[in-house]
Amino acid sequence: MRVFKLVLASISVAMLAACSGDAAKVFTADPGRNAFVRFVNAIPDSGSQDWKFIDAVEGSPTTTNMGFRGIFPGATYQAATAGTRHLRIFQSPLDQTYADPNLASPAIVSTVFVDSTFSLTEGQHYTLMAVGSLRAKTAKLVILTDNFTDPAGSVAVRIVNAGAGSSLDVYSSATGGTSALPTTPLAGGLAAFASTQWATMPTGALALRALNAGSRTLPAMVDAAAPAGVAANRELNLTAVGGSTIAGSVLTAFLFPAATTGSPATNSTFCTAKCVAAGAVFAVDRYPPSGF
Repeated sequence: MRVFKLVLASISVAMLAACSGDAAKVFTADPGRNAFVRFVNAIPDSGSQDWKFIDAVEGSPTTTNMGFRGIFPGATYQAATAGTRHLRIFQSPLDQTYADPNLASPAIVSTVFVDSTFSLTEGQHYTLMAVGSLRAKTAKLVILTDNFTDPAGSVAVRIVNAGAGSSLDVYSSATGGTSALPTTPLAGGLAAFASTQWATMPTGALALRALNAGSRTLPAMVDAAAPAGVAANRELNLTAVGGSTIAGSVLTAFLFPAATTGSPATNSTFCTAKCVAAGAVFAVDRYPPSGF
C-alpha cells in the first residue's frame, strides 16, 4: 500500500509539473474563416421564405418563415464560413402548424425562389437581399458589401432602395411629416436595389422622407423615424442599443415597396396595414460601445 501511495504521489507531481509548463499559454477556440451576413426579404409578391446554404452545414446561418420586409438578424450579423457559397431561398410551408399536409407538402417547401452562388471574404460584412418579382420572374439576390466604420461620437446612416421606387430622393431631418424639406437630399437619384455609403451625422432625432427623384411634393412616399436607441446602464448591467441618439451607432434604412395586391406578402408579420404603401425598416449594423 505504501509503495502504491508513493507511485500515485509521483504521478500527481509529474502531472502538476507538466501543467505548470503551460501556465503562460492561453488556449482559445478557433472560430474559423468567417464572414458575416444578414438576410433581407424585399420580394413584394412572395410568401414567407426559408433561407438555407446548401453547400455546408457548419458556418451556414439559416432562417425560416421570414416574411416580406423581414430582416435576419435585425441587429448585427451572423457568422458564415468564407469562400465560395451556395444559397437557396425556398418557399416556407403555407401552414406553419403543419395541420394541413396539402399546405406543407414537399412540392411546396421544395419550391426555390432564388438560387445563387457567390464568394464571401473573411472578416467582411454583407447584406444578402432578395429583390424583384416572382410573378414577373425577375427575383434575384443582391449582395451589398457593408464596409461601415466606427463613427465615434457621431452616428452613421446608410440608405438602401429595396425597390420602393426606380429612382428616389431621400431627405433627412429632425422631423418628418409636412415640415419643410432640407435644401438638398441626403441621397439623390438612388436607383432601385442600390445603396448609399454611410453618412456621418450628429446624434439626435432623425426622420427620413423618400420621394420620386425630382419631386418635393409632400406627403412623402416613405416617411419614417429612426429608432432613438437606448443608452447603456452599468448599474442595471444593460448594454447600449443602437439608434440615432446614441453615439457610435451605425444604421441602415431599407426602403421597401408596397406589397403586391392579392399576394401572400400582404400577410407578412413584418408589415403594418398589410404593406399597402412603401415603407422603411431600420437595421442596426453596429452596436454602440457600452463603456463597461
